[in-house]
Amino acid sequence: MVFWGLRMPEYRCLDNSFVGMGLGSLFQQAEFFNLHSAGQGSYFEWAEASRVVASIHFTDVGNGLWRSPARGTFAGFAFQSNLHIEDLFAFYDEVESSLRDQGAHNLEILPAPMAHDQVAFSNQFYLLNTRGYRMTHCDLNHSLAVNSLSLPERMTYGNQKRLNKCRREGLTAEQLPLSALSIVYETLASNRASKGLSMSMTLLQLRTMADAFPDNMVLFGCRDGEALAAAALCLRLSSSVMYVFYWGDRPGYASLSPVVAVADAIYSYCQAAGLSLLDIGISTKDSEPNYGLIQFKRGLGFVESLKVRMSKSL
Repeated sequence: MVFWGLRMPEYRCLDNSFVGMGLGSLFQQAEFFNLHSAGQGSYFEWAEASRVVASIHFTDVGNGLWRSPARGTFAGFAFQSNLHIEDLFAFYDEVESSLRDQGAHNLEILPAPMAHDQVAFSNQFYLLNTRGYRMTHCDLNHSLAVNSLSLPERMTYGNQKRLNKCRREGLTAEQLPLSALSIVYETLASNRASKGLSMSMTLLQLRTMADAFPDNMVLFGCRDGEALAAAALCLRLSSSVMYVFYWGDRPGYASLSPVVAVADAIYSYCQAAGLSLLDIGISTKDSEPNYGLIQFKRGLGFVESLKVRMSKSL
């Protein structure tokens, strides 16, 4: 198409063609989709030849519900920042039409938290709202822009004292090799069990993810001698964002709170790696606030942004 002497791109909606190199974060990549969709989904690309300008994946999770993502904290649309909004709308309409043809009755989309990219979040929220979606969950997500200041300079005095106490007691936090996944998992599982919670993924599932994305999974631990007093499992979502998937203290270490030392180690890693955002996840459950967790994350220096779930019945 030619308009005023300029050739306008002619996009096609591709389904499971996997022609592009991938846009967006780890959770939006074709490899992550293929790992968790079990052949029950569609990876859509908005492309001119092999040039992909937008993508989204959905998985049939049962009873006519198709979700983006099937597993993972978020996915939704990934698109080039200079994509015209009318092209994003046209892509969405093609995707919805295809999902209807595949028998979808309900759609759920979990976009990335607003702090990851305010402009992309706003465009996606506007698109979905305009196309008849309603916000079924609204959570507070905590993250921190990484800069030249150290994390202790940004945390409260109380957390500075906890960090110094860990150091005086000889507890040291550091990055761990992927071979430490079992002990990290056991530490995290014990933390969640002490709160009456279970792990959302099994050790085998996490090993499979580590095998698929060895450069994206990063482990941290705070050692007390040979034991781990606290641990974290993180994911490098992109060249700019680190996400804390799990973290916590081992039961019995509440007085030291070694997870503060783990947070410091993760933040220092982000500084050294040139990452710009550290995301430590939501502090609400089904939109209900966990006031203690919110205060804890604020005390470390992290700030709130919105994370939403958008739903539509077809």
